[in-house]
Amino acid sequence: VVDIAVSDPDTFSSLVNFATLADLVGTLSNANDITLFAPTNDAFAALAKAAPDVVSNLQTEEWQDHLEDLLFYHVLPDVVPSSAVTNGLSATTLNKEDIDFTVTTGNGGGIFVNDGAEVVAADVDAKNGVIHVIDNVLLPSWVSNSIVDLAKATSDLSTLVDLVVQAELVDTLSEAGPYTVFAPTNEAFAELLDDGTPLSADQVSSVLTYHVVEGIYTEDALVDGLALTTLQGDKLVFRSQGKNEFVNDEKIIIPNILANNGIVHVIGAVLTPEG
Repeated sequence: VVDIAVSDPDTFSSLVNFATLADLVGTLSNANDITLFAPTNDAFAALAKAAPDVVSNLQTEEWQDHLEDLLFYHVLPDVVPSSAVTNGLSATTLNKEDIDFTVTTGNGGGIFVNDGAEVVAADVDAKNGVIHVIDNVLLPSWVSNSIVDLAKATSDLSTLVDLVVQAELVDTLSEAGPYTVFAPTNEAFAELLDDGTPLSADQVSSVLTYHVVEGIYTEDALVDGLALTTLQGDKLVFRSQGKNEFVNDEKIIIPNILANNGIVHVIGAVLTPEG
């Protein structure tokens, strides 16, 4: 599929450039039996006009994992010819999110992905799969979700959301950032507060900002011995053990949840600042 894209720069140079930035050219070349929904150059240009900050961010190394995720959202792990696409079909992409298909007939009919992208050229055969050319870039859920939005949509982070509101940090964690947030679960906060003593507003703010670091740090970037300064001012220290990563000796239980202003790692305990 990569060879075909490279051979048609008038249509796919933007796709090839982004795949190169994300270091996915080899991955997509070596994959077997895949379906690529390939946005045209015009599709990427339209995205750059509609969401310039998103496209600008995706061209930086810090946002490489977000770019990889966006591109994987255009790839199915099986060969799906247009003849196999039916109205209402859903399929899971390589980024683990589903895309949905609408098939219409008659004048103006065709195959549409997530309602907004039309297949303008179907069934372009490749050595390792098939390409369907689309006229809009498909956007994974993180594009429209800030860190606060993600937390609100996650039932096990409702206490965190309540405390963020209490500490008047909603605006901060909804802004550009980018930030890396270590998000304690409801159970973690329940253990912290189980003696019935409420935290003061200053204590809540101090504890919460101790869970936030400027910049994007994926789990892979949290290498053994790394120390990062939080918004609160004290440092978090990271440790690796086998395939697990720990922050201040607390295990990261759900890593790498992407947001449009950073990344979230869910942890099972509340981290407390020094002193």
